[in-house]
Amino acid sequence: MRNATVLLGALLAVLLCCPVVRAEEYKIGYVDLQKALNESTAGKQAKEKFTQEVKKAESEILRKKEEIEKLGATLEKQGSMLKDEAKAEKEKEFLQMQKEYERKVKDLKDELQIKDAQFTRGILEDLVDIIKKYGKENKYTIIFEKSETVLLYTSDGLDLTEKIISLYDSQPHAKKK
Repeated sequence: MRNATVLLGALLAVLLCCPVVRAEEYKIGYVDLQKALNESTAGKQAKEKFTQEVKKAESEILRKKEEIEKLGATLEKQGSMLKDEAKAEKEKEFLQMQKEYERKVKDLKDELQIKDAQFTRGILEDLVDIIKKYGKENKYTIIFEKSETVLLYTSDGLDLTEKIISLYDSQPHAKKK
């Protein structure tokens, strides 16, 4: 009798802990936002714009570096011929230029990071809006963002990325970014 009571209690606990089975079907998908960002028309345009900004910054940095190297070479060649006061002044000028160069490099890196974020933020916001609209219209229960830490394995049939890219590119705002 006691065994039957324990068995009945265990069975009842299992039944209470199990989720209720519903007749509703779940519709699940995922989108690789990084791929959508890189392969959409607006994403490609933003990437091209950013590449131009990087090239511009690199040429500015290179020009500054060449100036410093010239001054350093001049200082090295003329150092022994200069009076102590003039040599000290040139060394001070050289150190000042190096500090300015290092500051400029840091400032340009920070500026490029901000511009990259600005280029992508608007596109990502638009993509998320399209995904939400697509999910609602097509009665999806849930749409995940593809990420190695979130989605360890999924069937390729659940991938909505190409559909989202196509929808995004077909909208007029996608070409204006």
